[in-house]
Amino acid sequence: MFSAFNSARNVVTLFHSPTSSASRRTLQLLKKHIESSNRKFFDLDVTEGPPTKDQLKTMLNYTGEHKVSSIVPGATSLSEATLILQSGGADRLLHPIVVDWVNGKAVLGDDEIGLKQLVQNLEK
Repeated sequence: MFSAFNSARNVVTLFHSPTSSASRRTLQLLKKHIESSNRKFFDLDVTEGPPTKDQLKTMLNYTGEHKVSSIVPGATSLSEATLILQSGGADRLLHPIVVDWVNGKAVLGDDEIGLKQLVQNLEK
C-alpha cells in the first residue's frame, strides 16, 4: 500500500545563472551525476529566477540565518533579502545555490565538496 512512497525521488533545486561560471559547473556536475548513476536518486529542478520568500526562509533554516548576506549580499535579515529580491535585485542573488528540500541541506556558491556530500547523502 505504501510502496509508492518509498519509490518517490527527492527534488533538488538549483538556483542557476547561465552567466555564472560556477553555476554552469554546478549544473554540469549535477547532470553528469544523474546520467552516470544506475538509478536516478533525485529529480533536478533548475530555475533561473529568485527564490520565493518561503524558499528563502527555508534555505536560511538549513544554512543558519547568519548566512543571509551570503545568499543575498547586502542583506542583514530575511525581510531585507526578500525586499531586495522583490524590488528587482534578483541579479544580487548568489549563484549557484543547490537545495535538497527533503533532507534540509543547501550548498552555497562554488562549493564542490559540499555539493558532492549533498549528492552522496541522496544516494543513502
